[in-house]
Amino acid sequence: MLYPQSNLFRDVYHLNGIWRFSPVEDSYLPDQPLKSSKPMAVPASYNDITTEKALKDHVGKVVYEKVFSLPLRDGLQYRLRIGATSHQCSVYLNGALIGHGLNGFYPIDLPLDSLQAENRLSVVIDNRLSDQTLPVGEQKNGRQVYHYDFYNYTGIHRDVMIYTLPVQAIRDLTIQTVVNGDYSAVHVSVDTDCTDLTYTVKDLAGNTVVVSKHADFRIEDPILWEPSNPHLYTLCVESECDRYEERFGIRKIEVKGTQFLLNDRPVYFKGFGMHEDFFVLGKGNNNAVTLRNFECMKWIHANSFRTSHYPYAEDVLDLADEYGFLVIDEVPAVGMNRFDGSDCFGEGNLVTDKTKELHKELITRLVARDKNHPCVVMLNVGNEPHAEEPASRDYYLDIIAHARSVCSLPLMLVHCAISENGVCDHLSDLPDVLGLNRYYSWYYHRLGDVTDITESLIPDFNGLYQKYQKPIMLTEFGADTIEGLHALPSDAFSEEFQKDCIVEYGDVLDTMDFVIGEHVWNFADFQTKQGLTRIRGNRKGVFTKDRQPKLVAHFLRERWMKK
Repeated sequence: MLYPQSNLFRDVYHLNGIWRFSPVEDSYLPDQPLKSSKPMAVPASYNDITTEKALKDHVGKVVYEKVFSLPLRDGLQYRLRIGATSHQCSVYLNGALIGHGLNGFYPIDLPLDSLQAENRLSVVIDNRLSDQTLPVGEQKNGRQVYHYDFYNYTGIHRDVMIYTLPVQAIRDLTIQTVVNGDYSAVHVSVDTDCTDLTYTVKDLAGNTVVVSKHADFRIEDPILWEPSNPHLYTLCVESECDRYEERFGIRKIEVKGTQFLLNDRPVYFKGFGMHEDFFVLGKGNNNAVTLRNFECMKWIHANSFRTSHYPYAEDVLDLADEYGFLVIDEVPAVGMNRFDGSDCFGEGNLVTDKTKELHKELITRLVARDKNHPCVVMLNVGNEPHAEEPASRDYYLDIIAHARSVCSLPLMLVHCAISENGVCDHLSDLPDVLGLNRYYSWYYHRLGDVTDITESLIPDFNGLYQKYQKPIMLTEFGADTIEGLHALPSDAFSEEFQKDCIVEYGDVLDTMDFVIGEHVWNFADFQTKQGLTRIRGNRKGVFTKDRQPKLVAHFLRERWMKK
């Protein structure tokens, strides 16, 4: 699915702005315009805009409505693209159903075959979680129940646009670089009915380096894409009836022994788990916020992040390509437990065959969406499934096999299962890279005692490596920290303790040559459901929610500058 763009053959009309909005009953159908509504911003979550407690915590359906007009031209296809809505939605044009959204973090792309001089677009969103949503969840006693630690923001979260295509359009294209190990070789696959295609490649300075009538061509003396020099080429595919431009980078990815190799050189991942979360916007995508995030990451000398725990907006990946960040792409398979009904959270399965089919489909769609981004170097197929449940193995055997069938990138699976001897779970042998979330001296063992980190992490990681012989990445670690709270000597929740904790983790990781990276949890403070340890959300951020550094940020900047 190509991202809409405007050129001589294509138009894009943005529908962002103020829409009409209202909570609605399950039986609601947009047969008539909304009679009672309030203004609502798009893209944004409604939860942190409203001052009404009942609306902020609303569970059920809401409707967004927009009346629009646009010039209609013969010989063009008109399509609607909604970047993401949380979670399930139905889309209506002038009261008629035109399609549905599959997931809260993926684009919805639908044909508009019945446009009029004036049109009413209605997006009915249902934020309830079930075994047929990812993340999974359920309702108990009228309340939303879910086992993951970020807020269930609801709304139209990414750009809404109408775009046009010529009848004989370029529907998709895939750019493969380093063909058969040859850094100069490029292969392009194009899905189109157009004939007589021309392929033109320009470098970052705008110089033309290739003009070809064939989908296989060479870029002599290529400049490789890497964090220290994220060189991007631009491919233009053009025919008599359409054209499309796509940026790409030339880079090679390989997991070999205990190393992750980029362009045949080992890489150490330095960075964060992150969230799409900001004041007032909630999960609404905003390029200014993304730029601030990336500027902070460059300042701290991070080179990577994980899209925890769902796919981020394409705009984020476009900028990551340009900034040179390595991205671990992640599907929204988080809080996965009760594979066989035996888990302590309750009776009955939370994860079912329907969950698995959706999980596989979302992997397929994510790979198709992000395949041309050089920044995406690994695919994570799940976060913190209950690896101690025996039934989790059959589930993830199927998921991993499917992922390998559609994705050529290394696969990661992140879990937090720990046993007394550090070597007991049902999943660690499955991925190429083992991601581990560890919170010693915080959730585990001795709260506030950083000596627990060394005593626990060394046998834990060494035991896992000895058994599975694959690279390990510490994908989450840290401690909640209230900015401005200081303690000497350090105590839990103080800025000093957060620094002491992360210093201790770093010292241990530096002794293990099979560890390929460290992602601190989290880049910035973020909202969660309420809890006794959640003081206006999760406060493990190295940066505050308004993107100012805590004490530990200065330590990490020095550490990562040298690493």
